[in-house]
Amino acid sequence: MRNPGFSDLIFSLPFPLAVCDKEGRVFFFNQKLEMFLNRSRKYLKGKKLSEIVPEEIERWLEKCVENGLEIHNLEIGDFIFSISPFFRGEEIKGTVVVIDRKRQDIVNEHFDVFLRGISHELRNPLSGMKASARLLFQLREFDEELVEVVVSEINRIERFLDRICDSFDFTRLKWCKYNIHKLLNEVLKIFRSVSEEKRIVIERKFDPSLPEVYMDKDRLFQVFLNIIKNSIEAMEDGRYRKLTVETGYAIQPKGFYYVKISDSGKGMGKEELDNLFTPFFTNGKREGTGLGMYISREIILNHGGKIDVQSDRRKGTTVTVYLPMGVEKSNGKNSCS
Repeated sequence: MRNPGFSDLIFSLPFPLAVCDKEGRVFFFNQKLEMFLNRSRKYLKGKKLSEIVPEEIERWLEKCVENGLEIHNLEIGDFIFSISPFFRGEEIKGTVVVIDRKRQDIVNEHFDVFLRGISHELRNPLSGMKASARLLFQLREFDEELVEVVVSEINRIERFLDRICDSFDFTRLKWCKYNIHKLLNEVLKIFRSVSEEKRIVIERKFDPSLPEVYMDKDRLFQVFLNIIKNSIEAMEDGRYRKLTVETGYAIQPKGFYYVKISDSGKGMGKEELDNLFTPFFTNGKREGTGLGMYISREIILNHGGKIDVQSDRRKGTTVTVYLPMGVEKSNGKNSCS
């Protein structure tokens, strides 16, 4: 095996990284940084880092270059930076910067609302069980698929409560290899009775060539359950109700696949869209805690992916989740049981 080149190493690193010259201009970076900052390669190349993140970073880059300092866990605004000198031979030519985002301690800051968040996460599977039980009662006959839904959701609640006992960390993942289409069908099965009752057309546009990938299937189930539930609620007052779930290989970023969920609902205004991932922002909704999309984004980020939302008041909402094809982690259990 040949020695990897500089660009190969940078590209392969599992965290956002930028290499800057002495003036603080970004001249090399990896795909993780593009995703992290949600900026294109064309935008980032040649720009001063202080024009992309808080300006205060500039003086720390200067200190690093002038004094050869390594700076770790530097908190500026919403970011955490680690900075080290970039050497060529014995001469400092610039800086290497690793960037992370500060984690919000939502549990300690808002413990009462955190408890409501637990209630929110339990209410989703309970709603599916209730709808299935109601349909069973109406049918007055045994339906194996509906019973499977009820049993599956009870098991998921048990796993959720086990995790609460283990840790309050919603981002801790248990990795296994699983089929994304199987997972999406399991989520859609929860909404079978609701979609029939509300006459929602569900279209699946799955790319059959997608292989099994590593994921925490319970966490991703939680993500897609929340997104689809939001879509169905957004279509309640509409005449034409259609939900489309699409998968495929992403063109950008490379090495990723996507899950796109589109609805014909009422859409969102600018304030709702800007605050969609803000913890506890409910926009006046009587039900819900405003934690669903915040938790969903955290789960996606910890899978090494990203989530993009486009919405129009007249056309509905499209949520696209990008996930890496080849991520395998060793933290936690490696089982899909």
